[in-house]
This record gives sequence, structure tokens and C-alpha cells, in this order.
Amino acid sequence: MEGSAAVSSMVLFEDESVDVRYGTGAQLQLSPCGCEFTLLKPAEVSGHPPRSPETLRHPPKPAERLRQRTRFTVSSYKEVLVAALAFRNKYARRPYLPEELVPTEHMKPCFSVDSDVRWPEWSSCAAELGPGGKTIVRSEGGRAALMLSPSGEEFSVEFTCSLSQTASQTPETVYRSTSVVQHHSVCSVPSVWSYPLWLARQLHASRLSEPEDVPADGDVNPPDISTVERRTRLPEALPLTCSSPHWHRWKVKDVFSDQDLRTELVKVMWCHGVTYRILNGAVPVVEVSPGDGSVIRSNGVLNSYFTHHKPELPSGRVKEVTYHLDTLPPDVPGQLFSVGAVVRHASRILACFTEARQSLALPATPSCLTELREGGHLSRPARMEEGLFSPDSVEQRVTHAVESRSDLVAAELEKIKRFNFLLENNHLLRNQTGSVRPEAVAADEEILGAVSKRCVAEEIPGAVSERCVAEALQRTSRAILDIDALISDCKEP
Repeated sequence: MEGSAAVSSMVLFEDESVDVRYGTGAQLQLSPCGCEFTLLKPAEVSGHPPRSPETLRHPPKPAERLRQRTRFTVSSYKEVLVAALAFRNKYARRPYLPEELVPTEHMKPCFSVDSDVRWPEWSSCAAELGPGGKTIVRSEGGRAALMLSPSGEEFSVEFTCSLSQTASQTPETVYRSTSVVQHHSVCSVPSVWSYPLWLARQLHASRLSEPEDVPADGDVNPPDISTVERRTRLPEALPLTCSSPHWHRWKVKDVFSDQDLRTELVKVMWCHGVTYRILNGAVPVVEVSPGDGSVIRSNGVLNSYFTHHKPELPSGRVKEVTYHLDTLPPDVPGQLFSVGAVVRHASRILACFTEARQSLALPATPSCLTELREGGHLSRPARMEEGLFSPDSVEQRVTHAVESRSDLVAAELEKIKRFNFLLENNHLLRNQTGSVRPEAVAADEEILGAVSKRCVAEEIPGAVSERCVAEALQRTSRAILDIDALISDCKEP
């Protein structure tokens, strides 16, 4: 496979696995941890008839599929893997940085793997204007920087990160580090970036304010932030090797058809230069970055409406335009992208994601990153409201006990899938007269109650307690026992 093969689309799934498609028809897939990949090469198409002498002398190559460790890839695939990892690391929670795939000129030695940084106080933080009207905030010492886009609706971060390591490395080892760039939405902010984002938004707002609206020195009332709260821990690289390679699941279908999108939870999709991001909250939202600095976002429960945040340079003002799916603007000659085509595509992605999330037919196979998430290395993003500061402690309010029960919930849902199948083939649940047994109805109601509680636990983590999750599990377990007993009773002659 040539390294120059054009990329047609890239997808990062909710489990942080990656699917890349090329114009040649080839498909590259990365495991969630990034340690392993598969490459599917399409079969060659001969220009001669199947039984022609030329075809018999030089038969076309059949489809080829190979599976390798990412860091040990051969030089033929190195370029495409570097590009796939860059896409993964841009949107995943933690980067995968094998030394073999990081260019030498981008590495520098370091003698510490300490990832703590401290951000400046509001009173001493100076505004830095970046290219295109970006607002930049840098940490003390310069190990991390946050860049707020001109629209104020998305931001990127660049930070120094040690390369992925093995467990055998010791504090005497000379480590190597590199710079990592990540992109985020202001509507879904990892707690590590909450404070610097607040700084950037305040600086952005003050720059756009009229002179008479800017308070004199000493009149600003910033939040009471201590040194401890201004200190955050940067994301660390994933381990060099995966501890659970048996959990790697390879997707062999074309995930970009609507039918297959309904069976996979998509987190980020890049297609034809446009990035589509799903914000997976209580009400899922799709956010579009067309590449011109603007952001288009669906309006929550009113998902047929989209708001376009368009920065106006050089003033820096942001113009908001609302679209409806039934009244999208016509294409204008010379525009960089079609608003109608982008919004319709975003709406289809959101509809498929919502259907996939609600479906109990989704596989509950654990990801190889599950143990790392439960160990506290990965945090769920915090939600931020306009003009409010969300401290690092927001996500810490959710107890670790609730997080550790997620796998148990998934296991119970697998049993519920079994019951749903039986309901669809309900001859076992009916007696000889054809009436539904009361026990089945009671069990069904019990399960629906458990699933409802499970939805609350999964989608509104800040409002759930350990007791609520435990009750849901107990209810589901009791219902499953009743179902098993009912099935055994029905099978008896």
C-alpha cells in the first residue's frame, strides 16, 4: 500500500478505536489502545476478461488482510499509521506515542515524567492573540497551552507528553517527550482544561468588549482560585503494550453506511474535510467544524434546528445563524462548503447515533481501555455553561463506586437482550391456551424499571448515587432469576 494513498474518511468510535478508509478501497483499523492494527487491501480488478490469456498468465491479487503491532509496522505502512495515530490522539482521552512512530525531530529528552502544571492567576494572565484571532493561554513554564477559537465554541490544547513506556522503565531512565495537540468542544470539557479555558474565555470576552465596558484594574472579581486548584495534571500517554489484546474487536463492515452507523457509537467522524463530533450527554448533540473557523451545532432536544456560530474578522464578533432541516440555505458559488449538505449529513449521523445508543442490540464487549478508565486515569468530560467556571472538582463528585459498576450493568443488559429475544419468539412464554403468563408481564415490567434506572445512571452521572445503581442491579437480577425460572418451567413436559 502506497503511503501517499488519499484518505477519504476517518472515524473515532466511542471505545476510541479508529477506522480509516482510503480512495484505493483499503481500510485501516486501530485498536482502542492504539497498540495493534489491521489493514484490509482490496482485491485487484483486472482489465481483461476472466478467462483471457492475459488474465491466466497474470492473475490479479486477491483481497489481503494483515494484522500487526503498531510499533513494529514495516516501512510500507509507517506513513499511513502515523496519520491514523495523529487523528486518534487528537480526539482520544489519552494519546498513544510509540517511539518508533514519532519523528526524531519532534522528540526531546526529559528526566521526569511528572505531568503536573500550574496555570497563571487571572490578575497576572496576559492576553495573547494567535493566528486567525485565537486567544492563547499558557501554563507557567510553558509545558501546556490552550487556544480558544475565534468563535469561542471550540478549543485546542498543545502540551508536552512523555512517550509511551513499558512497565520495566525506572525514575533513573532518560525519557523522551513530544508535543501532543488535542481538539475539544466548549460544551464537553475534560476537567484538566476547565480553569485555563475559563481564563481564555474571560480574555476573549474582555477583548471584544467596548472600552467603556472594561472595568478598571482591581474591579474584576475573579473566582477565588488557590494554587492547588490552579495546578492540574496533563493527560499521560497510554502504555506501550496492551494488557487486554483479547478484547480487540475489528469492524469489517463499511461503517459509513447509515445501516452500520446504527450499530456503532461514533465519537468523531472526518469526511471530505469536515469534522463531525458527537457530544454524548443526556441529550446527544452533533457539532460540526467545517474548517473555516465556524461551528455548527444541533440544538439539543430540538435537533431539527442547528445554530451556526460564525466569527467575523477582524472585529472578532460572532454572528449566530439558525437553520432548520426543512429550510436550509441554498448553495452559493464560491463558498468553501455546502451548508445544506453538511447539516443534512450531521443530522443523519446524530439520528444513527441516537438509535444505536437506545438499542439493546449493541454488543457489551468491554474495551481494552476499561481497566484504565476505572483506575482513574481517564475522566469523563465536564459540562460548562456560558460565563461560568467549572473547577477540577466537578467530576470528582461522581464516586468511583458508580464508575466501577458500569461493567456489571453491561453484563445485566446482555441478559436482558436474551429476554428480549425470547419475547420476540414468545412461544415459550405462552401456555397451551395461548395466553401470556402473569409472571412474564411482571418480569417485563421489572426489567423496564431497571433499564430506566440504568439510563439515568449512564447519562446523568452527576445526579446519580451508588444506592440508585445498586437498586437497579438488584431489580434486574431479580427479574432475570424470575425469567430463568419461568423458562425452565415452560420447558418441562
